[in-house]
Amino acid sequence: MQWEKILRDSVKEGTIRELHLRHVPVLKTAENWNDVKEIGAIDHRTKYAHYKGILVKYGERLFYVSEERMQALSPYRQWKVKSKLKVTDVGK
Repeated sequence: MQWEKILRDSVKEGTIRELHLRHVPVLKTAENWNDVKEIGAIDHRTKYAHYKGILVKYGERLFYVSEERMQALSPYRQWKVKSKLKVTDVGK
């Protein structure tokens, strides 16, 4: 529950810290995908993972949606990503 509060405000001025990015949950299912609001695209490689997709807000929480899931949902929903997010504090 502590991370939910931290992650809610973790995207500021088009940047997100790598520490916060690692704790963002993956959105796999949603009641209504049209209620999902895009925040920005992300393409970042860490030591153990590669984040290539978008960060979204669903309800009050922040989630990560992979590029593969975006492509699978594209016949049913238009993705309107206008900005690319920058990851800070890399390697700390």
